[in-house]
Parts: sequence; C-alpha cells; structure tokens
Amino acid sequence: MTDPAPPAPPPVSAPAPGAGAPHDPTGDARKRRRRRLIVGGIAAGVVLLILAAGLLIPLPYIVFSPGSATPVEDVVTIDGAQTYEPDGDILFLTVTVSGRAVPFQVLWGWIDDDSEVVKEDEYLQGSSREEVREIGRIAMVESQEVATIVALETLGYEVPVHGDGAVVRAVEEGRPADGELEEGDVIVAVDGETVELSPDAGELVRAHAPGETVEVEFVRDGTTQTTVLETAESDDGLALIGVALQTENLQIDYPVDVQIDSGRVGGPSAGLAFTLAIIDQLTEGELTGGMKVAVTGTMRSDGMVGLVGGVSQKAAAAKDAGAELFLVPTGEEEDALKHAGGVKVVAVETIDDALAALEEAGGDPLVSPLEDVLEPAA
Repeated sequence: MTDPAPPAPPPVSAPAPGAGAPHDPTGDARKRRRRRLIVGGIAAGVVLLILAAGLLIPLPYIVFSPGSATPVEDVVTIDGAQTYEPDGDILFLTVTVSGRAVPFQVLWGWIDDDSEVVKEDEYLQGSSREEVREIGRIAMVESQEVATIVALETLGYEVPVHGDGAVVRAVEEGRPADGELEEGDVIVAVDGETVELSPDAGELVRAHAPGETVEVEFVRDGTTQTTVLETAESDDGLALIGVALQTENLQIDYPVDVQIDSGRVGGPSAGLAFTLAIIDQLTEGELTGGMKVAVTGTMRSDGMVGLVGGVSQKAAAAKDAGAELFLVPTGEEEDALKHAGGVKVVAVETIDDALAALEEAGGDPLVSPLEDVLEPAA
C-alpha cells in the first residue's frame, strides 16, 4: 500500500510583467524622514544666514570704548638741549571710536560700564567723518605747538611767537559759523580783540557763555569783513562757533627743537601730557617719582588746563595700564573716579597745579635748568 500523495502547495501568483516589488512601508517612512531633515536643515541654514547678516548690518550708532595708554617719552624727541631719560611714565590716553557699530557692538556698549553708545548724528553734528578727522588732526598739531611753548616757558626759556591771525581750515555743518565763515578766511579779531594766534580766537570765544553772541572780524580775498555769531555749546559745556583754526603764517622761535609724533591720534586732549613730558625730559630728577602717571587735559597758551571728552573711557584705559595717578581737568574728576578703579584721581586747573600734584604724589620738585642764569624779575 502506498502512502497518499502530499497536498499540493497553494498556488503563488507571479507578479505581472512590469509590476514592482511588494510594498515596504518602513522604507517610505525613512525617505520622508530624510526629506524632512534636509528641508529642516536648509531652513535652519537660511535662518542662521539671516541672523548673521543682521548682526553685520551697521547701525546709526557710535561706540566709545577705552583706548590706549602710551608713554609720551616714546613719541617725543628733543634736540638742542641736555635731556634726561625718566624712570617713570607720563601716559597720554585715547578713546577708541567705532565706525557705524554693528548690533553686537551696540549691545556690548550698552552692557559695558566703561563704554558709551551715542547716535551717529549726535557725534557728527552735521559734519562728515572726513571733516571730523581733519578737525581732530588740526587740533592735535595745535596742541603740540602750545604744549611745547608752555613747557619751555615754564622752564624759563623765551619763546617768541608770531602770527597773522587764525585761518579757518574747516567749518562744521550746522554750527554757528556754517554759512558765515569759509575755509581760507583769516580771523583777525574777536569782539574787537586782536587775534594773532589761533588759540587767541578760541580763548576769546570760550570767554562767553553758550548762547551769547561774538563779533568776528575776518579777511576774505583781501577784504576785511565782520559777522556776529550766536555761540553754541560744546560737549564739555563751553561756547564754540564750529571752526577748526590754524595760525596764519605761524612763526615760533624755538630755543629747543621738540618733535612729537602722535601717529594717527587726533584732538587736543593730550596737550597737558605733552607739556609735562617735555618738562620731565629737560630737567634732572623725576617729576613722576618713578610712577606711571596718566594725564588728560588740553593745554592753553596761558597755562590753563581745558576740559576734554571721553574721561570715563580714558580712566578705564589708565586703570588697565597700571597707572598709579590720573591727572584730569577740574570739573571732570567725578567721571574719572567712577571708572578709575584704585587709581588716584587729582583734578588740576593749570600747569602749576599739575606740577604741584606730581610733587605731592612723590615726584621731585621742578628745578629749571636755566634758573642759575636767569636774572631776577624786576
């Protein structure tokens, strides 16, 4: 007897010609997930690019931050007299001024106590950046000349100075002189007082309160003219008319050759520092007592110390440089104290005040190299 035949296997349908493989739901899910990742990555990249571009778009703001603290003896060269290399340092200070700030710079300026953010229009006051730089350059040259004269006269040298008035080198747009004075005009009198040197004009204008009027006599194309201007107020609260001036036909009979190379730094605020450094190099002993002394303040031809801007940032720069003493113009010591850390801050009004402050801090008293040959005053 034979065994029964096994049952036949169920029929299998063969795929129709051209038909695909059986459906795989897991593979489709992987494809959709991959597409979502690709699309999401592209979208995230676009967002990041937009954010990055936004962070790099300049805004109409300027950020002032602490700048450098440079030993003045590094930039002053003196010939024609005995000099003495000081052990201490007199530091002149700068403020770093940004271009149009990008968002992260503005944010940092608001966060950082030692920085300040201002609107670009407030900083430029209607002038172009090129005009602002040119005004700063002229002010620096003038400050070096005045510092040299005051330093040498303090030591007893005679420094004859002659000029034929104050020539206008730039006019600030929107300021009182705009439309009244032009580049090339030579101011020869203010309020009837003769102007021989450019500092004379500045001092006569600053003798007024902001808002008061001044009468300016000037020569244009060989013709003498007069205009009356209502003064504006500068950032330091003084009267101004909005011009950059330079002495016309300046002649200075220097008994000692002093050269100052301040590089690209502009403005007049290093005048006091230059004056003290020249005196220090021309005298025996140590005016600073061997200390690092930071100094800011304009220097006027009559020996007065004028106000400056950016004292908060300069105080921070002095602190970072390890200064032990910081001399500032009277009236700006409070701002300096807020940012100077442990640096001692002393306010001064004149070059004599500054010399006295250095001596009180441990510096040697000033001894003029000429005092043994000078005749007593009548």
